[in-house]
Amino acid sequence: MTPTTIRRIYAHAGLQSFVEASGGLFVVGFLVKQGLSPALALASFALILLSRFALRAAVLPIAHAHGLRTVLLLGVGIRSASFLMLPLIEGLGPMLIAYILVSGLGSVLYWTGYHAYVSAAGDNAEMGKQVSIQQATTAAVGIVAPVAGGYLLSGAGPVIGFTVIAAIQLLAGAPLLGAANPAIPRESRADPAIVRNGRRIYFAEGVQAGCSVVVWNLALFLTLGQSFESFGGALALAGLGAAAGSLIIGRLIDRGRGTYSLALAYGLGAAVLALKAVAWSSPLPALLATALGALAAPMLATAMLSPLYAMAQRSQCTLRFNMATEGGWDLGCSTAALVAAALLAAGFGYTMPILLGLLAIAGIAWGLTQWYRGAQALAA
Repeated sequence: MTPTTIRRIYAHAGLQSFVEASGGLFVVGFLVKQGLSPALALASFALILLSRFALRAAVLPIAHAHGLRTVLLLGVGIRSASFLMLPLIEGLGPMLIAYILVSGLGSVLYWTGYHAYVSAAGDNAEMGKQVSIQQATTAAVGIVAPVAGGYLLSGAGPVIGFTVIAAIQLLAGAPLLGAANPAIPRESRADPAIVRNGRRIYFAEGVQAGCSVVVWNLALFLTLGQSFESFGGALALAGLGAAAGSLIIGRLIDRGRGTYSLALAYGLGAAVLALKAVAWSSPLPALLATALGALAAPMLATAMLSPLYAMAQRSQCTLRFNMATEGGWDLGCSTAALVAAALLAAGFGYTMPILLGLLAIAGIAWGLTQWYRGAQALAA
């Protein structure tokens, strides 16, 4: 049986999830291990995102000339190279700057290409199911990958560890080699009103991710004694309950109950964020908050990405929509990281930077609710 494009995407998502959970989630903590202060590590991460924002214009000419799949695969290759650079970083210096630029370019090509590709390949009638399967795959991989990454970096060392992760990153492109390669016509334009709505939601999601994932993971890493094994074990334990949440949300969306999915996902997300704000300094409460956060994460991603992929399809140009809106995510997440870095440098703890995410959650829920109400009005 010839695999369909969406099945190829599922296979790719599984391998890519392994890369993110075994390598990507360790990067900020690794920079601290390499001599950067927590504030400088967060600032470096913010600079990667800002470089993505600056480099995003490079996506369009490549997509025009070679198609969306090529953009995605080029991003896979450059991201693989960026992992090889990590062990060479020794505090502040030229290698850190080079890593920020290479990682930024690889990320902007990969994530813009990925979201545009999934938007183009997905079936709008089953978007919730398709996104939830991807999120469930991510959650299942997240049970094993963090442990593997933790033991690789601690047992084999960062050179071998990140080389293995770079190889798996390259392998993640293999399922897409025979997939469709959607063309992007040069005259295509995205609906400005839909783009503005999507950009606002993505900005808020960037702030939320910065607070609840980037800042939280750094706080957890430090609370667990900067141990890659303990950090990976905590993330793996958390992955056990994550898959079910995404499948529940996906079914609600496809049955026309999108607003119910928002209330469930973002209500749980807000509760978890509040718990993280008070639990970060003690290992056992931090582990509990991490487990609950892992349950909420795929639910939040499915609740948000399903309507955003639908927006991309309705905008008439999935690539231009994602180029514009993901720039909002970069700005939101980099803002959260820089605010957290400033607060840490000023002597504050992690509570305030984490709680900032509550404002973002409210903004996302409001924006998506307006979208569903508008979609229901059109259907009527």
